[in-house]
Amino acid sequence: MSPDISLIQRVFSYEDLNKKINAIVTWNHKALDEAEKLVKREIEPYPIAIKDIIDVKGMKITMGSRVFIDRVAQEDAFVVKRIRESGGVIIGIANTHEFASGVTTTSSVHGPTRNPRDLNRIAGGSSGGSAAAVAAGIVPVALGTDTAGSVRIPASLTGVYGFKPTYGVISLEGVFPLAPSLDTVGILASNISWIKRIFRIIVFKRDLDKIEKIFDKKKDILSRIRIGVPRWFKASEEVYTEFMNKISSIEFVEVEMPDFERKVLKYFPVIRFAEATSIHIKYRDKWDLYFEDVRQLMIQGLEIPAHEYIEALNIRRELYREFKNTLKRYSIDFLATPTTPIPAPLISDVIGNELRVRGMLSTINVMFPSLLGLPAISVPSIEISGLPVGIQLIADRYHDLLLLELAQELKTNKLL
Repeated sequence: MSPDISLIQRVFSYEDLNKKINAIVTWNHKALDEAEKLVKREIEPYPIAIKDIIDVKGMKITMGSRVFIDRVAQEDAFVVKRIRESGGVIIGIANTHEFASGVTTTSSVHGPTRNPRDLNRIAGGSSGGSAAAVAAGIVPVALGTDTAGSVRIPASLTGVYGFKPTYGVISLEGVFPLAPSLDTVGILASNISWIKRIFRIIVFKRDLDKIEKIFDKKKDILSRIRIGVPRWFKASEEVYTEFMNKISSIEFVEVEMPDFERKVLKYFPVIRFAEATSIHIKYRDKWDLYFEDVRQLMIQGLEIPAHEYIEALNIRRELYREFKNTLKRYSIDFLATPTTPIPAPLISDVIGNELRVRGMLSTINVMFPSLLGLPAISVPSIEISGLPVGIQLIADRYHDLLLLELAQELKTNKLL
């Protein structure tokens, strides 16, 4: 079958729907021309949306901020170059919480993104526009970024797949930083096949080789799946009940990780806030233009002394060793938690209360994979009063393909 542009054409039939959800904040009206050029080269074009902190040459990339409202990217980010080379057509730029520094995508110069499952509710964040674009069917796949759950949280709240890869295996060139030792480019998609496809396109080849070798060596473990469930995961009563019902169809063991929760909750914010403030200190004369919740987080970073930051980096290494020992002690290869403790809150309950809602959604469930650089995926699985909540699966570093295969097998066999 000859390649055609029908998938790209279909995207633009969603422009009226997008006005209701505000997922895409800038459309690429050259997309059809770009698709036709690919077809002439016998390349099948596919549509993809890109989060508003990842540079796309010639398009407005604003970081969701008044500070950069007129900024036009001069070059493609590394991952965007890879996407284009593979036949990807960037159909538009997806909304983000300002500077990717929030979990609600309500603090954005472009206005809040609404959840396609219920337009009165948030889509989550900070990759809320990317998640909503996928959930609404505008695109089958989108790029986001994840520093403390910013791909996985909106994936959970909108009922799509959200994958955070192993830290460092995807280039951050051309991506506006939040906390550089935690930041990752992530993928949101309607199915795992899309995640696998895009991951292979954007991952460094050297890392893909390593990841594939680990997969080939360990893939037999997928025939005898055994998952660990940390005792300290956070969930509302309803989510806890539904999560335990789902996970009971899989062989699992509850795992003890002494003092793990306390240390993650103490030291993760030190790294995240200190690094974010170090990035934004050069814009301090413009902090009055920042949204209030984002500005308050920058101020928190000013209060962190250097010795606490160094201590946090050392503790992070200790916690990774503890994680490795836990896998070995319980003879497990994966952990599972609810991605978010609750379904999506109402927008009316969030605006003006972003920091409070942040505490409700950005929990140890999503923090610890980011802190330790682990791959993690939110899989749509739970429904609470008609609203989605994801189940998060976590693996060791460089076990990305094993993790994706696990998620696919569990969904195919209707175990999640």
